[in-house]
Amino acid sequence: MWLVRVLVAVVLGLGVSMAPIAHAIAAPPGDTTVVRPPIAPALPPGVSHREWSVPDYIAAWEEQHGRAMTDDERATLARGCIGVTVVNLERDDVANPPLGLSFDTFERARAVQAALNEVLASRPSPREYAALVRKHPLLSGLKNVVSAYPSWIDPKELTASLFSKRFWMKQDPSWTDEEAAAVFRPNATTGQVDMSRYRYVARPGYVNFDYGWYDEQNRNWWHANHAEPGMVVYQSTSRFYSRPLLDFDAQVYTVAFARVP
Repeated sequence: MWLVRVLVAVVLGLGVSMAPIAHAIAAPPGDTTVVRPPIAPALPPGVSHREWSVPDYIAAWEEQHGRAMTDDERATLARGCIGVTVVNLERDDVANPPLGLSFDTFERARAVQAALNEVLASRPSPREYAALVRKHPLLSGLKNVVSAYPSWIDPKELTASLFSKRFWMKQDPSWTDEEAAAVFRPNATTGQVDMSRYRYVARPGYVNFDYGWYDEQNRNWWHANHAEPGMVVYQSTSRFYSRPLLDFDAQVYTVAFARVP
């Protein structure tokens, strides 16, 4: 079904995301992002995506993490693309990926991610973290930076990570197209997108969202077709993950704190 939608979107020019197609870039200078070896090698040139069975993905994830995936994590993963992102956040306090630090472009999100990891490098207490954010030339101009900090987790176990979310803007059926676009319009200066009015509503007859987890090491995206049963995990290039689909008319790139025990 998704292939049909892709072909229709390409032929008719419909369903194109309001954000430009993302292209992975090198980590900004000074980036202190914590990375493991990749779950899998990067896709070779000319290959847009690879399909993984859930058991094969779990086996690769377990090898990367050096431990077994718990029963709770397996249940979370079975939720589909949203489960892939939540499992990789490795935070038992997160039911759905937090959207407070969402941006209109990959590059802007990467800059915020790098800035947060520079702050984390000092292993700050919550008070120190808030003070560093207030003084930071980039972070001080953003919303939700202080409230996003999971102060109950040892800062030695934290890293700022990145995922993407594709969605349908008309979250209230009573909104006009113009009103929906205004709700999710990026800040003109920072590119930050206010997702507080997002309600997980789908375009009628279509999928309600697609989450993609950004793999720092191989610079591919991990997502899925849908929840179990019949779930398939995708390893994709930026271009394939962000391809036009009728389901979505918007895309954000979100920074979130992940746990790295």
